[in-house]
Parts: sequence; structure tokens; C-alpha cells
Amino acid sequence: MAPEVVRYTDAVVKRLQALLGDELLGAYLIGSNSLGGYEAGPSDIDIIAICARPVELATKQAIARELDHRALPCPARGLEFVLYPKDTVSRPTPSPRFELNLNTGAGMGHRYTVRPEDESPHWFVIDLDIARQHGVRLAGPPASELLAPQDKRWVLDAIRTSLAWHSREEPASANNVLNACRAWRYAEEGVWCTKLAAAAWARERLEEPSLIDAALATRRGQPGPALTPEAVHALVQRVLRVVERAAS
Repeated sequence: MAPEVVRYTDAVVKRLQALLGDELLGAYLIGSNSLGGYEAGPSDIDIIAICARPVELATKQAIARELDHRALPCPARGLEFVLYPKDTVSRPTPSPRFELNLNTGAGMGHRYTVRPEDESPHWFVIDLDIARQHGVRLAGPPASELLAPQDKRWVLDAIRTSLAWHSREEPASANNVLNACRAWRYAEEGVWCTKLAAAAWARERLEEPSLIDAALATRRGQPGPALTPEAVHALVQRVLRVVERAAS
């Protein structure tokens, strides 16, 4: 783990402990840091925390203030933080109910949500599945002791929703291509990996890998051919067919 990430996550945990005390049961680093693909600059720092029971709104607001980029500068693109009550994560569910969802950082839009119904649940199903398998312990026991296994049918349904969201919101983006690669590998092998590792995996399985190469060049800020919505759509549709087969 990069030294700046260690310092930052230590500070996050200390602030959570100060606000939650013994109610904080665990905190885990997920995302690119847990999967071995953190890149200074484009990567986020993704953390989930588990509390013993639901917390008061004032406590949620205090956590959001303490973790805000202006109060605790994030060394990455930004922090994506979610606080869950134990009851939510101790059993599988297709709609995880969080206490707080916070995005903050110099490279991302600020987001503060305390109502699960205001967010699509697919983000959280995927994150919890990754966290149970790969979460890096920052506080508390290993993640597998607090997080229940997710039903694979629900994970595949969440992946299907994720593919639709990326295609709608960023149809010709490198992120849409790389997200599709990661979904493809999970549907084929049940393996979560970084988007870059998934791109390398997918590249070996495509007859014409130029779309993958173009997406990787775009992500790295290198010159290359432009991504077209038609080419990206074709890849996403191919991946969706794999997801549908896995779900059936």
C-alpha cells in the first residue's frame, strides 16, 4: 500500500473511532487498493465501515464533516466511503441499507446521502462482494467475519445494472470499456480484479483487441484512436450475453 494511503486511512479510522467509539466494529479498504491496482492520480480510496447499530443523523453529519476533503485532504482522486449497520451486512440482501454514503475529493463531485432509497443498490452489492473477498482490514476482525457472502445471482444482477448505467452515462468512455472487461471476467470466472487486470484478461479473448488498447491509452492520457459509442456498445452487448448465461 502506498505510504500516503496508509497515512490517510489511519487518519480516517482515528476519526471514525473518535465519533463512534465501541460502536465501530470494523473498517476495510476496498477497490483498487485491495485488488492491487492503485494508481496515484486516477484511483480512488474506497473504504467501508461497519457499526453495531444505526446511528443518529447528527453522528452521520459529524462523520461527513470529519471526512470531508476540506477537513482531511484525500491524496487520491477522492474518497468513497460507506457506513453500514451490522444487521445489513450480516446477511445477504439485494438492497443493502447503508447509514451514510459519502464521496469527497478534489477529483470527484461531492456526494452525501443518508437515504438508501436515493441510490441504486447495485453499487453496494458489488462493493460488499469485493469487500468480503478482498477487503484490507483497517480496524476490527477480517472482513469475512462481519460480511455475509452475497448471492451470486444478485451480484450478476448488479453487474447487469452497472453495465446499463455506464452505457447510459458514459457510452464512449474508457471507463465503460474497462468496467465491461471486469464484468466479463467475473461472469466467466467468478473473479474480482482491477479494471486494468481485467482489460489484459479480456484482450487475450478478443479477436480484435484494438478497443481495449484504445481504452487503456485514453486512461493513461496517451494518444490513440477515439472510442466510438458503436464499438463500446458492441463490447458491452457481448459481455451482457455472458452475464445472462452465467445468471441462467
